[in-house]
Amino acid sequence: MFSGKRHKKQGKITGAPARLGAVIAAVAAAWFAYSQNGSAGSTATPDTLVCTISSVHDGDSLRASCPGQKDSLKVRLHQIDAPELDQKHGIASRDVLRNLCRRGEPVELVVTGTDQYDRLLADARCAGKDVATTMVAEGAAWVYAQYVRDKTLLSVQERAQSARAGLWNDNAPTAPWEHRREQRRQ
Repeated sequence: MFSGKRHKKQGKITGAPARLGAVIAAVAAAWFAYSQNGSAGSTATPDTLVCTISSVHDGDSLRASCPGQKDSLKVRLHQIDAPELDQKHGIASRDVLRNLCRRGEPVELVVTGTDQYDRLLADARCAGKDVATTMVAEGAAWVYAQYVRDKTLLSVQERAQSARAGLWNDNAPTAPWEHRREQRRQ
């Protein structure tokens, strides 16, 4: 099942398959560098892509410039869902991620796939911290229960709720997936 587009003049494959292929090549290059000297200059493992933060869009997506990539990559953080920018706590959530993953600083990405918008899905580390854990602990994002692999995130969310951290300071915060559903109905 091929979902990429073929550019008519040059015969190039574009879209998600081309981007994913390029990312796989970059991960392979990182693994090669790691295997040659046992280190990639960080805590990265052979399956980790080390990039630089280009920008943060909202509380669960960013752009990263990665070695071997002409354009920055759109990255959707795996396992969490943050308030939309037009939703209560949306700007605050984005700002928490911007403070954690600062422009020009390194980010370690473990790519887990792509989403329906051709963004890379990835677990991320910025400033030595697991991004999903930090965002959930600060009450800046929900655990995306249907996609969670690290079940400890659920207990992190329970602690954030008990402490009334961030969005949990509201009595009944609206989950982003519910907000999007409401927006589609209107």
